[in-house]
Amino acid sequence: MLRKKIGINIKPLAQREKEVFDCLVKGMKTSEIATKFDLKPNTISTIKKTIYRKLNLNNPYDLFQYAMIQKLQKQ
Repeated sequence: MLRKKIGINIKPLAQREKEVFDCLVKGMKTSEIATKFDLKPNTISTIKKTIYRKLNLNNPYDLFQYAMIQKLQKQ
């Protein structure tokens, strides 16, 4: 299901979104990410929603799968 989405309607992530994306892929929780960047958890939740929308993802599994595919494509 995810393969069909890759490359379709994907928008580039802003720098902060990339940083949060990397933290999410590492398994960090919203509260941990908020502490790391000195932001409120609600701000991180909003950034997460934006990441999911821009990358056309539905859940954390899709996020992880997308990250792995991107890593393989860079090799």
